[in-house]
Amino acid sequence: ERGYDGFGIRELCERASVAPQTVYKAFESKERIIALAIRHHFQLFTKQQAYHFDKASLEGVIERLIRSDRNMTNMREFVGAIVAIHFSNTSDEDLKLATRANITSTLRPWVVALREGGYLRSGVNPVDFTNSIVALLFYVSLEWCRGAISDEDFIFRKLEALLIYSAGACRGAGLKQVNMYLSDLMGRRAKFDEIRQAIGDTS
Repeated sequence: ERGYDGFGIRELCERASVAPQTVYKAFESKERIIALAIRHHFQLFTKQQAYHFDKASLEGVIERLIRSDRNMTNMREFVGAIVAIHFSNTSDEDLKLATRANITSTLRPWVVALREGGYLRSGVNPVDFTNSIVALLFYVSLEWCRGAISDEDFIFRKLEALLIYSAGACRGAGLKQVNMYLSDLMGRRAKFDEIRQAIGDTS
């Protein structure tokens, strides 16, 4: 409701009618409660989705980003709290991992498929590649939270960051597919419209 800084254990305990000692005994810290809440939200959201495209494909990544975008635009305070945690110099590492878990799990199967197919350029580390895209997507989310990116442009700016960075890291058939989607994104967006229609996203 009020972001990371506005969240307090005392109010949580009052609302839940639970003693603070019980909460600290069960969860150890405010950060751990928040990390678990973030993970729970992402897991619940993912379970409620009926995905159409293979998670190890670029289309699967795009579909999951579109679905996530549709959810995020209705939860600006929640997204703002996650972004604040991600960029904080003092946040607990477990909490930071929780903020990245959803997008990391979205990207990982596709990045693994690129590596196994030989479609990553020589010297590209799959973990570093994934982490760099995650960082770019968080930056786009930060700009959206600040109001510098409109709700309508949010998904396209995320896809732009994903595809431009991936174009530099991929080769062969992987690069060809990335370039095809990048050209479409910069043009008529017909392929993105096809994915949106397939998953029932008419926004």
